[in-house]
Amino acid sequence: MDDVPVSVADRWVSALSRHDLDAAADCFTIDYADEAPARRGESVHGRAAARRNFQRLFADVPDLTATILRAVQDGTDVWMEGRMEGRRRDGSRMEFVGVNIFEVENGQFRSGRIYTELVRDAGGIDAQIDRMAAGST
Repeated sequence: MDDVPVSVADRWVSALSRHDLDAAADCFTIDYADEAPARRGESVHGRAAARRNFQRLFADVPDLTATILRAVQDGTDVWMEGRMEGRRRDGSRMEFVGVNIFEVENGQFRSGRIYTELVRDAGGIDAQIDRMAAGST
């Protein structure tokens, strides 16, 4: 098993695109833990939880594909900008983009900081500044 951080990211994204549940889950340590700083309360703890998430995605987005747009290694970490997309069972499009920062240990992700979002129409930059300045949603 290649333990170069960028190679682990490549292996994970490839497993997701092949819908290889075991290979995707095996990219994570048993005690994996992550946090999503922009989404309070959203975290994954353990390989089993990651596996359940992938299993649901494969079932509900049957043509799911994943892509690394760019990746940078920093010591034992890999910073990757990625994209997942496909069509849900109801035919609606699912696009998920962002940056993941993973710590790699012995060829597996040990921890992560997740900065990803579902793609949506946000109403333009003025709406974003309004949300930032006035606190509107």
